Amino acid sequence: MKITNFFLPVCFLAIVSGQEGEITPLSQKVGLTLDAEENLFYNVFLDIDGFESAQFYEMSIHTVIARISFVQYSQQKTSKRKYKMMEFLRMKEAVDVQPIITAEDRLLVKENLTYLQTDEILSGIQEDQYVTIYHRSGRRIRGTLKEYGNKNLIIQTPVSLEKIPIWDMESISYREGINYQSNWKFPLYAFSALAGLILAESWNEQTRPHIDSVWYNRFLGSMAGLLAGSEAFQTFNVLTSPKTFFALTPEEMDRLKE
Repeated sequence: MKITNFFLPVCFLAIVSGQEGEITPLSQKVGLTLDAEENLFYNVFLDIDGFESAQFYEMSIHTVIARISFVQYSQQKTSKRKYKMMEFLRMKEAVDVQPIITAEDRLLVKENLTYLQTDEILSGIQEDQYVTIYHRSGRRIRGTLKEYGNKNLIIQTPVSLEKIPIWDMESISYREGINYQSNWKFPLYAFSALAGLILAESWNEQTRPHIDSVWYNRFLGSMAGLLAGSEAFQTFNVLTSPKTFFALTPEEMDRLKE
C-alpha cells in the first residue's frame, strides 16, 4: 500500500511533465523565461499587446510550444503557440545574433512599457502634496495625496476622502521634489512682517489705544507676519517647483487591473 502511495504521485508527475514538455531556453541571452523587456528588445512577440512573459516547451524533436502570459481587458490570460523545430531555431538565431541586453537597455526599453512601471512611479511620489488626477470617467480630482498602496491612491479633497484605483487614473500631475529657494527666504519673511506691522498700524489708527497698547499691537502684528512668512515661503517653494505629468493610455490602464 505504501509503495502504491509512493508511485501514484510519481506517475502523475511524469504524465504531467510529458504533457508539458521540457522547458527550453529561447537563447542563452534570455534564459528560461522571456520577460517583457527582453521581448521588446529582441522583437519576439511584438504582435501581442500587454505581453508579460513566455516560456518555450520542447514537446518532441519536431515541435516546440510557447506558453505566453499577457494582460487583456484587465484580465491576465495565457495563450499557446505551436512551432515547428525549424521555426523555433530561426527565432533562436534571430536572438543569438543580437547583443546581450544590459541594465541600461532595460531602462530604455522600460520607458515603452509604462504599465509595468506605474506602481514604481506612484510609490515614489511624495505624500502630503497637492496633486491633480484626471479620472477615466472624465472627472478632474484635485487634492492632497495622503497615501498610495495596494494599487489605490488616497486623495483628500476639500469635501471628501477619495480612494482611486490606479486603473481608473488617466493621468496625474505632481511634483517630484520641492525646490528650496533660499534666496527668497529673507525677502518673503521681511514682506510678511512688514504687512503684519502695517495691519497693526491700521488697527491703531482706527482704535486710538494707549501708547503701551500701540507698541503691543505693533509687536503682535510683526510676529503674526513672521509666522505667515513661514507658510508663504513653503507655498512659494511648492509653486516654483516644476510639475511632472504622468499619463496612461486606456489600454495601459486596463493592464494594471488584475
